[in-house]
Amino acid sequence: MKKIVWLFIVIGLLLVVGIGGKVLMDNQKDREVTREQKAEVEITEAERMSVVALKNTFADIKSIKFKYTDFNAMTGSYGMEIEMSNLEGKSVEFDYSFSEGIKEISSYKVVDENGVQKEGKTAGKVEVIYSNGNKGEI
Repeated sequence: MKKIVWLFIVIGLLLVVGIGGKVLMDNQKDREVTREQKAEVEITEAERMSVVALKNTFADIKSIKFKYTDFNAMTGSYGMEIEMSNLEGKSVEFDYSFSEGIKEISSYKVVDENGVQKEGKTAGKVEVIYSNGNKGEI
């Protein structure tokens, strides 16, 4: 009789430990997904703010397509590569650095074979394709 009671206690403890472990692992997966979603939202917001800065740096921008965006935790800045098109339909690909703190383009590579990187301001709406594939206008 005592053996049966001990067997039920051991089986019960194993069930409690097993269920507890499963719940703990599920919570960790949820936290990881939440962290990834937060990082994606932060990158999209940085891309949006950098488009505003690009509009204040270059004239006649029609569209911007983000190729990639990378955050450098050491400097607190984003490295971005884009394809930018002007109102004449010409486009150029280049990369630049953007810091949220100063809300300006820190530096950019000049690759102006088609006259697209014309300094000035863009007043109209700019079509944007973010690095995650979402589209918008700014």
